Parts: sequence; C-alpha cells; structure tokens
Amino acid sequence: MKKTHAREKTLANNVGLLQRITAASLIPTILIANVSTPILLNILLFWHIHVGIEEILADYVHHEVTRNWILILIRVFRCIIIKYVFTVKVVLD
Repeated sequence: MKKTHAREKTLANNVGLLQRITAASLIPTILIANVSTPILLNILLFWHIHVGIEEILADYVHHEVTRNWILILIRVFRCIIIKYVFTVKVVLD
C-alpha cells in the first residue's frame, strides 16, 4: 500500500514538474523569432494543455474507465486540432 502511494506521489511530482517546464518554455519560444518557432510553440502549447487536462481529470474524475475514455476523446480532438493548425499554416505560407 505504501509503495503505491509513494509511486503516485512521485508521478504527481513529475507531472507537476513537466507542466512547469512546458509553461516556462513557452515564453522564451515566443520571444525567439525563428523559422522553427511556430512548430515548437505549437508542440509546447499542446503538450502543456494535455498535461494540464490529465491533471484535472486525475483530481476530479475518480472512475478509471470514464477517465480513460475522456483522455482518448481528448487525444483524438487534439490530433484534429493539430492537423488543422498545421494545414492552415502550410496553406497560408
């Protein structure tokens, strides 16, 4: 029982650290004007949103099956949005 609790605590600390790193790296990415900046910015932004939504679901959705289905649907939606963002970027250029 204690190992599971310690593992969950370590995982929560890693997720929190990952969320802080992605949030902090968004600002320098915006300030650095480069050809690859929009791609990197979109990847960081979508990753930050993904980590934040997973954290919210872990806190508030207690039924594991429901949480997994929501995560699957969010991943599909995110893929559609990423496709739209990158195809609009290519068309506009």
